[in-house]
Amino acid sequence: MIHNIWIAKDTGECLYHRRYNDDINVDENLITSFLSAIEIFAQNVDSGCEQLETKRYKFVYAQTDNTVTVACIDKQDDDAYIKKEVEAIQNEFKSRFSKMLENWNGRVELFSTMDEFVDKRLSSFNSILGSFKNKKLELNEMIIKQKPKLKLSPQQEKVISLIRYKGTATLQDICKWMKLTEPDAEIAAKSLLHNNIIREVTSA
Repeated sequence: MIHNIWIAKDTGECLYHRRYNDDINVDENLITSFLSAIEIFAQNVDSGCEQLETKRYKFVYAQTDNTVTVACIDKQDDDAYIKKEVEAIQNEFKSRFSKMLENWNGRVELFSTMDEFVDKRLSSFNSILGSFKNKKLELNEMIIKQKPKLKLSPQQEKVISLIRYKGTATLQDICKWMKLTEPDAEIAAKSLLHNNIIREVTSA
């Protein structure tokens, strides 16, 4: 699940912060200063920071010339699709406020108008991350007729193979028949759900 999202100036000041639970309750300016410093360091030695991992969390980055957006998710979550949402939020922020930031007076309340956009983008992510362990999964109709264009991981290939063979399968089925660990099966299935390759079976 997603815990927090921050948008900061490249100099470390927190411009925008949205908290979705209290698991990480640290002063936003303190944490954005740290996250921005990591990004500056990464740019000096490489081409920037894609993500930072701790024991429990992932911090997923998106950057523009003068801002950095970072989302905190659980470590077991697949960062591929939260990255897309973070980039969309970053681009929207830039579109709305890039000119304002040129002469920014330090008032962060101006950026609170991002709340609705951010919540909408991240609600789809959190709904995908909802519990579906006991729900049946099936292939989308288009995927039944043709092979997905998306490059798939071996774990994702196994999920698709089993569902194609059985018609429907639960996460427990995938673990049992394809010899995947539950975290691997869950990550693969979540990514396939996000990319509309598989879907939850709807009740009749």
